[in-house]
This record gives sequence, structure tokens and C-alpha cells, in this order.
Amino acid sequence: MSHEVMVEKFKELHPGWDVIELPPKGSSSGAIRQPEGSGLIRYVFAENERGMYLEYYSFHRIWGDSHVRIHETGEVEYLDTLQTMYVVTGDKVHDDRERDEMYVRNQRLMTELEDAGLLSGGPIPGSFVINSAIVTGAVDPDKEAEG
Repeated sequence: MSHEVMVEKFKELHPGWDVIELPPKGSSSGAIRQPEGSGLIRYVFAENERGMYLEYYSFHRIWGDSHVRIHETGEVEYLDTLQTMYVVTGDKVHDDRERDEMYVRNQRLMTELEDAGLLSGGPIPGSFVINSAIVTGAVDPDKEAEG
């Protein structure tokens, strides 16, 4: 029963994607492309102390990213997505701190996504790869432009 609850909740959160059929409970992860659109969702079925859950990270160039965990009870938990911006105030100390905090937060998130199986075993949009490299500090676009 819990698998069906998670799949139905997933479908509620993705109107217009009604042709999607998530794989049977035995499948642990995979990817779904938006029919006639630019969306891609990486998902994984897993279990923790609260029971079974379906976790996904949705990549969409228009709507942006979303990261959600749907518990077998139907409860929806909204999780972190990559932070791609911060407010620049002109105060170098403040701005550097904000940038550094964003880098640390995004590096932690990338590790969590990888550990969950949401970044392996299937397609990942190139835009996500590029954005994640920039917002984790792996690539500094300002220094790259100077080079």
C-alpha cells in the first residue's frame, strides 16, 4: 500500500505528467523525463527509521529545481536545492561570508544527493553539472574569465 501512496502523491505534485509510471517497488532508482518538456527527475526509493520513502530531485530549466521526499504515509517533506544566488551588498566581508556559506551549503547538498543515489546511475542535465560546479566553488567563473 505505501508504494502506491508515494506514487500517487508524486503524480499530484506533477500535474500534466500523468503518463509517468514509476517502476515497481523493487526498483531503487531511476530517471523520468517530462513528456514534451525540458524537465528531468532523478528518484530513489529508500527506507529510514520512519519507513519507506520516495525521494527525488527535479531539474527544470523554467520552474527551477525541487527536492522532495514523499514518505509512505503520504507526508511530503521539501528538502534543500542548490542555492544559485546570494545578495551582494558591496560590503566585502559580508559578501565573502555569504558566498562562502553558499559554497559550503551546496557542497554538503551535493554530497547528500550523491549519497542518496540521486546523481548517479542515470542522466543529469548539463546545466545542473555547470551550476553545481559554480555554486560549490569547484569552478570560479571570474577566475576562469581572467585566464
